[in-house]
Amino acid sequence: MTASSGVVLSNLAYLIGAVILAIIGGLGVWLHHRQPKSVDANVASFHRGLRALAPDPPSSGPARAPADKGASGSGVRPRPAVSRVNVADHSEGDEGSGAETG
Repeated sequence: MTASSGVVLSNLAYLIGAVILAIIGGLGVWLHHRQPKSVDANVASFHRGLRALAPDPPSSGPARAPADKGASGSGVRPRPAVSRVNVADHSEGDEGSGAETG
């Protein structure tokens, strides 16, 4: 065996070791993140989905005061009426709508 073949075998051993470590690490990550296949795991997943869709349970007390619902009970307050004034009707010296200039 020559010196150059010893260097090649040393480099090859290092490469094989790195590949083996990468495979072992990849298998570890895959095993950690894989989805469970048991019936119990599927039932637990289903119940988690139901809890996510269920309405929140009633709290012990209101977090803030309830809004005044008024007479209708809908909680929507009507907007105040806005009176519109036609400027042409109230201007001095101009009788009528002001549209006619004849």
